[in-house]
Amino acid sequence: MNNEPKIIMMDSDEAAHLQTGLSGWVSSNGIFYGDDERAARYNGCTHRKCEDCGEPCEKGWPVCKRCREIRDIKRYEAMPKEEWDGEGGLYSDAYDKYFRDWSEVDGFCEDEGIEMKDLRLIICVPQYLPLLDSDYGCDELPEDGELPDSVIKAIDDFNKVIRATPPVSWYPGKKAAIYKIEVSK
Repeated sequence: MNNEPKIIMMDSDEAAHLQTGLSGWVSSNGIFYGDDERAARYNGCTHRKCEDCGEPCEKGWPVCKRCREIRDIKRYEAMPKEEWDGEGGLYSDAYDKYFRDWSEVDGFCEDEGIEMKDLRLIICVPQYLPLLDSDYGCDELPEDGELPDSVIKAIDDFNKVIRATPPVSWYPGKKAAIYKIEVSK
């Protein structure tokens, strides 16, 4: 029995044939979908109804830009609030911008002519470098193989250095910042 796959050349009559009498859904892009009307309509559209308000929105989004903003505000308002300790940073959910201290926040608000509450500030949490797992290299070892002692020691030493390394970046956490209120003297 021959297990070799059959070779069909591009110019062969076996590669393709003309089919007549077909009917089905064709998207505005000219792609045939047979009986799948939903897929043809989705492929051929540029917009669809917003799930929240029914207005047109880009097809890649479930809701329009205005309703996304409303959802973002509701999500932010539902977050637990906490006073920021000044470590790490703050993230503006409304402006997709990071701040290192309150003076940056104040300066941005002044430059943009907005109030601090309009920023929707979120307290950032640290991102640390990952540690090497003790199973490092296990895919390369034989079934019952073990890492050499020198490699195990090197992994331990490396992980000690990583644990002592400060955060390498910060990302938005799950708590909204309580706004700093300054009293003018």
